[in-house]
Amino acid sequence: MIRSQVMRQQGGRGDSGRRRGGLGGALALSLAIAPAAAWAWTPLAVEDDPLVRMPGTQPDQGLILEASASCMDCHADFDPNIESGFTWRGSMMAQAGRDPFFWAAMTVAAQDSIWAFGRPNAADLCERCHMIGGWLGGRSDPPNGSMMAGRDFDGVQCDGCHRMFDPFFSATAAGLREGDDWSGYWGESGMSSTPSQAAAALAQTRDATEAQAITLFNGAPAYDAQNQPALPGYTENASGQYHVAADIRKRGPYADAVSPHSTGYSRYHKSKFFCSTCHDVSNSALANRAFTATTPGDGATVLPSEEQSAFAYHGVERTFSEFMLSDYGQPGGAPGIGPYEPSSFVTSRPGNVIATCQDCHMPQRTGPGCDEFDARIRPTESVEHPLGGQGIHDLTGGNAFIPWILASTVPTSPNYDPENASLLRQGPNALTLDLDAGLGLDPHALLAASNRAVMQLKRAAAIEQLAYDPATGALSFRIQNHTGHKLITGYPEGRRMFVGVRLYQGANLLHEVNPYDGAAGTLKGLAGSPGSPALGAAESHDDALVYEAHSSSNLTGQDHTFHFVLATGMHKDNRIPPRGFRVAEAAARQAEPHWAGAAAPSHFTAAEYAGGHDDVSITLPQGGDRVVVALYYQTTSREYMEFLRDQINGNGGTLASPTLSGEPQAYVAQTDPFFAKLRLWGDTIWNLWLHNKQVPGAAPVLMTQALLAMPTCQGQPNGTPCEDGNLCTTGDTCVNGACVGGGMPDCNDQNPCTDDACDPQLGCVVEHNTQPCEDGDLCHGPEVCAFGVCVTGPQIYCYDGDPCTDDTCDPAIGCALTNICGEGGAGGAGGAPGTGGMSAGGAGGTSDGGAGGSTSTAGGSAPAAPDEGGCGCSTPGTGGAAGAAGGGALALLALLGLRSRRTRRPA
Repeated sequence: MIRSQVMRQQGGRGDSGRRRGGLGGALALSLAIAPAAAWAWTPLAVEDDPLVRMPGTQPDQGLILEASASCMDCHADFDPNIESGFTWRGSMMAQAGRDPFFWAAMTVAAQDSIWAFGRPNAADLCERCHMIGGWLGGRSDPPNGSMMAGRDFDGVQCDGCHRMFDPFFSATAAGLREGDDWSGYWGESGMSSTPSQAAAALAQTRDATEAQAITLFNGAPAYDAQNQPALPGYTENASGQYHVAADIRKRGPYADAVSPHSTGYSRYHKSKFFCSTCHDVSNSALANRAFTATTPGDGATVLPSEEQSAFAYHGVERTFSEFMLSDYGQPGGAPGIGPYEPSSFVTSRPGNVIATCQDCHMPQRTGPGCDEFDARIRPTESVEHPLGGQGIHDLTGGNAFIPWILASTVPTSPNYDPENASLLRQGPNALTLDLDAGLGLDPHALLAASNRAVMQLKRAAAIEQLAYDPATGALSFRIQNHTGHKLITGYPEGRRMFVGVRLYQGANLLHEVNPYDGAAGTLKGLAGSPGSPALGAAESHDDALVYEAHSSSNLTGQDHTFHFVLATGMHKDNRIPPRGFRVAEAAARQAEPHWAGAAAPSHFTAAEYAGGHDDVSITLPQGGDRVVVALYYQTTSREYMEFLRDQINGNGGTLASPTLSGEPQAYVAQTDPFFAKLRLWGDTIWNLWLHNKQVPGAAPVLMTQALLAMPTCQGQPNGTPCEDGNLCTTGDTCVNGACVGGGMPDCNDQNPCTDDACDPQLGCVVEHNTQPCEDGDLCHGPEVCAFGVCVTGPQIYCYDGDPCTDDTCDPAIGCALTNICGEGGAGGAGGAPGTGGMSAGGAGGTSDGGAGGSTSTAGGSAPAAPDEGGCGCSTPGTGGAAGAAGGGALALLALLGLRSRRTRRPA
């Protein structure tokens, strides 16, 4: 192995100080092994490529992140409803490096990058966010994932977040960035023995030291003498612009943290700007395209991606910008609405207002942050942060699909699917993906995360003010956005939310708007989608009620493109704004609505922007007596899966040959050796979707709905079927001119970890409980419910202290002890030490052990250790482990595998 690769794997530096090799080194190694294989394009090391250079810590700085497995020693296995380990392990942040959509999309991104720029390095933009440890360690070079290994697959690792420092530390410390309401907004009392101001001042000093290691692409310092960014246009770090400390102390939001490892107080970790790091995504490759030939360290050139914030150029995702443009992103925040109202939703701020992303995505609960006995129960035991509860590392959006899929590949998972396991466990030599690398998969944590995502979706919106006029067919309703960003937000490719409307007359369906075909796995009547079935006679498609973002590309000539690396604009963005959305400022952040390829700030009215809703009016057929309006969400679509399959397999038809960069062929994933361990993703991702298209997320998830029933019982005989508009009744009939509900539906989902109820508009609904539960396996300790899943307790280790028995655990009966010797058993155990004296063991028996010694009443030492060498089956008086006091029976020690100092308990 060449030295540059050795050093890259170790996360250190080569002899030259700045590592080289990367694509060049990997190419040399590849050619040495297989001389006939070669790339048609010219490789360039990622660290030397201006196209993907953005501010922050760089892969050539030699940083090594601590394995997340180390964090699990204290931050997991004590209470899955509180601990950060359980919730993080199931989240899409922990699974960012295992997400099969990521691998398929990155394969397309690399091919698109060759097509446009003559090298695949734009794929590095994917890896820097999805595999932060590997990226910081230089293993995103070459940018096909082939150098990623081990804990790199743990995605956004614990250490990656808890070693980040504030790039704008001076402004934050001065109260110029998020204000100086230290006791309110920041939750600092200053009344403890660990005052926050002193800790924050120390953090500022440390940040200033770390900032000195950050340079621009031209080699100049990124910070001036006043510890301000050297380029004044750079005001936010986003799009994976990590600033990670070389100092290995763990930074967090509390100044009074107690831990065996080094810690540091960080206001940044409870700042809304912390989340901008990954959740405004822009394409630096397009922004820097004019600087393709620029070399690093020239001392003069300033790249566009360095002199401005990421929100200003080539937007891909704008979740953070959407939040900043809302009422919640304003100084001090704002009260939430719906399930996030202050009366029911607790935050760490006075009045329970919502002011940061963490308020919703890391909600507060009462409990400790780790399993140490002296860990504070927050917020009740904290003087310094009296409102700061334990932030649950929920980190959940709306993706219920991928956690469910990943769990299904684990044989012990309740949803195990051998087909999914076969598809995703082809091995790193086939797919690069290694599901067992790093921490691997915890199926219970994944299924819990999937449940949390569904719950998030159901809280995200409400349908209000539903009205229908049977005489005219006029229908109106309001979709209220409960979130702090657009509804929906994030990754635009394939993600959509849509309204389905069903109009009935009696039991007959008169008309349906936006029908979904479950067999085809897509909406019916989609223009430009060959896989979309045709509409029926009583069906219609309304594109305005499909809420989504569609990029466009003047490079490919497409009004709607899934090529996010090649996206140059927005064709459609009709997603519902959050409350207080300041549309006049949205253009500067490339976050304004679009319709038919043009910016459309008037797509919503001033009242809709202020209220965070969409008022809808459409016309249906006349004469209906019942209407159901439902809101659905899909993580991905058939159309996007077809795109990924065809692009990787070379059948896409959207890229022209020769390419924009001068390469002879556009579609090279099936022939170029660079893609040797990626090219199977085309068929893999398609077959994965095809097999799972009925799973929620691939299939639409019902977010919310509203039902309106017209009176129909006037003049009808008693007993005539009717609909009372209440989904918590069944068998409704007319009684004396009125529709009267019958019995209640059975809402029991047979899950002990959910509390089941019925909502008149939604039907059966569930809430997650934290009750004890039983998984049927007696070889584990007490189980507890967490997020709708019965979480397996810690493993029991059976040990009776007798060297002459084979101690095992049977899931059906618990501890099982089998005698090793056919004749006489071991001597009984001595009595437990008392306040004096020492008891002797009993004599050896003929089959069972002899009787234990009598209870000792005088103090003394424990009996001698048993003969471990030859078992001592017939040795009279051989004592076992401590016998049962007074009874002399053999003591059975079922040692729970609890490394923690706390036992799990319901929250």
